[in-house]
Amino acid sequence: MFEEQRFNSILLCAVLWTGSLPLYAAAPLATPSQTGQTGLVNMPTARVAEDGTLRFGFSRFEPYRAFWSSLSIFPRLELGARYTSVSDTRGLANPNFGTFKDKAFDAKLLLLQEQRYLPAISVGTRDFLGTRVFDANFVVMSKQFGSVDFSLGLGRGRLDGGFGGLQYQPAWAPGFDLIYEYDATDYVNDRFAATSGAVRRKGADTFSIGYRWGWVGGRLAWQNGDVGLNAYVSIPLMQREFIPKLDEPPPFMVKTERVDLVTWRDSSESREQLIAALERQGFRNVQILLVGRELHMGFAHRRISLVARAVGRAVRTVLSLGPRDLDAIHITWFTPTDLALVTYDFHDLPLLERFFAGNVTYGELLKGVTVSYSSPDTAKQLANATVLIEHQLPVQPSIPEKTKSFEHFQWVPNEEGHALSLRRESRALDRVRFIPLNAGIYFNDANGALRYETFSLATYTRQLGRGLFVQGGLRLRLLEDVSKVEDRSNSVLPHVRSDVGDYTRDGEFILDQLMLNQYLQLRPRFYARASAGYYERMFAGAGGQLLYFSKSSPWAMDFSVDTLRQRNTDGGFGFRDYRTTTAIAAVHYRLQQQGLTFTLRGGRFLAKDVGVRYEIQRRFRSGVRIGAWYTVTDGRDITSPGSPDDPYNDKGIFLSIPLGSMLTRDTQAVARFAISPWTRDVGQMVKSPGDLYTIVENPLLFDWSGRHLLSAFHK
Repeated sequence: MFEEQRFNSILLCAVLWTGSLPLYAAAPLATPSQTGQTGLVNMPTARVAEDGTLRFGFSRFEPYRAFWSSLSIFPRLELGARYTSVSDTRGLANPNFGTFKDKAFDAKLLLLQEQRYLPAISVGTRDFLGTRVFDANFVVMSKQFGSVDFSLGLGRGRLDGGFGGLQYQPAWAPGFDLIYEYDATDYVNDRFAATSGAVRRKGADTFSIGYRWGWVGGRLAWQNGDVGLNAYVSIPLMQREFIPKLDEPPPFMVKTERVDLVTWRDSSESREQLIAALERQGFRNVQILLVGRELHMGFAHRRISLVARAVGRAVRTVLSLGPRDLDAIHITWFTPTDLALVTYDFHDLPLLERFFAGNVTYGELLKGVTVSYSSPDTAKQLANATVLIEHQLPVQPSIPEKTKSFEHFQWVPNEEGHALSLRRESRALDRVRFIPLNAGIYFNDANGALRYETFSLATYTRQLGRGLFVQGGLRLRLLEDVSKVEDRSNSVLPHVRSDVGDYTRDGEFILDQLMLNQYLQLRPRFYARASAGYYERMFAGAGGQLLYFSKSSPWAMDFSVDTLRQRNTDGGFGFRDYRTTTAIAAVHYRLQQQGLTFTLRGGRFLAKDVGVRYEIQRRFRSGVRIGAWYTVTDGRDITSPGSPDDPYNDKGIFLSIPLGSMLTRDTQAVARFAISPWTRDVGQMVKSPGDLYTIVENPLLFDWSGRHLLSAFHK
């Protein structure tokens, strides 16, 4: 318990210390504690990290070792997750699992911001889900006096009583801080305390020194002869890009002698020069239509993540290599699946040229630009040929077929997050790629804390017609231990996912995917997809999807139906007996300014269970998304921790990271992670062969007022 005498000594120490120090007006520190939650060493403070701060770390203070993460998901709300291993213990009955390990989730809410005479006040909880081995609740206040931040709190549960401490950041040693803490943790009553040695920990007086350098930080602590450490990385998700684009090609800046429209129209060399310059910058499926004195152009780009950046580079190239006397330039942005999304109409070209010369601001440029949703008619006109000239003349022939063939194979380092890949592309949207080493991680099943599989992957994409693609993938298994999974689902549901160990064990060289996809634009903001083939390594079938998103409101809806058959575990062309039809409707609603998206899905899931799935995610300025889902269906999964009286409901947390923010070159590639049980059958969905909402959402997440529309436009 927190002794009154101890409290008085801390308070007196704070008064004397701050009274003897200069009023160094540093911002209060918000460093992570051993649990990852913002705090001192083991105790929380009222501080929360800056909005959008994502931290990963490892801490050790025997007998506890923890991998942890924390996120300030909103300006006043901080969430945390950790995976703790307890020394000198034994976990589940299976000996492969090793020491006892526990997953815990924490939360802290800042109720009152610090003011001149009032402290910051927060309430929080630790380990509020699951087994609750380390559960605790607390209220804490913090107040800064000069260069010292003073905290005082009261807890219950594992935080037994009062706690407090001081954190001092000296002006003469930037990056360093010193901490004194009174630790109120009830170690004696921890689970396995006698076995692990926690019973010997007394808490109370704790001293620490910490250091921060950029994104990286660390802390050493001392408590009654025991030494603890905490090392972490802090990532500012509200920052657009973390890594300078050192390998990004510069914008097209070639100065040429521009010809008039008549000469350019009649010169195939001039037209080919423009297209070649665009393709060297990564533009694919380039389509040009000249109508009168207006040039219409469409393209796709697999690498550049911002539509505005791609459009800016394209229109800059047209101003350098196109006719000098154009009245307007219309540019339509296509997805790599050949769907037209948005059209940029530049109707004041002198204004545009002055903007690129640095003589016009973004706000002034808006007067000469109109952005609208693309229509099917525009897309159809552009897709009829690679180059068309319409000026009371017969249509000129397209570029010869030989120029549409594949480029030579080339090894590409550090692309899309892969250390090395072999790639071949055509001028259209065809692509062959080989990735020598890929990996999948499976976290926490009853037989081991971590499972992995490594494999080589080859993929093939060929465009057969407008919006029509054949896609294939072959996977070669290298090293893995997923096949060692022994626990089986004892629910009455069909085993649609829980046999993952069999698929990994039996399939050494597998057909990962073989699909025929037809993408269609039915009307502005109304898209469709029809698919048939081998969707993924567990299911094949046929189906489709419809998507509609509102013009003026931040909502969208889609509906997917797939008739499926379960594949054999060897990864070949054969099938198991299980058949099903899934039908799922979804409504998506975005709060643009807050970066929040709410999704509600309902229908028939993969194991023939019927129900709803709730999703919430936040998108930060960096493009990183973090969210969670919870599914309720009529499927009764009684596999532990489920029971006949309380069946298990599918749930999880996911993280989506655009790799362009992490690499030295822009890319549209995204790394996705999820923390959820991966041997469950309830509430499961088949892997979509091409989810329309995912395809169109990212490009359309710009502010129509123009701020995001023109972000990075000049680069």
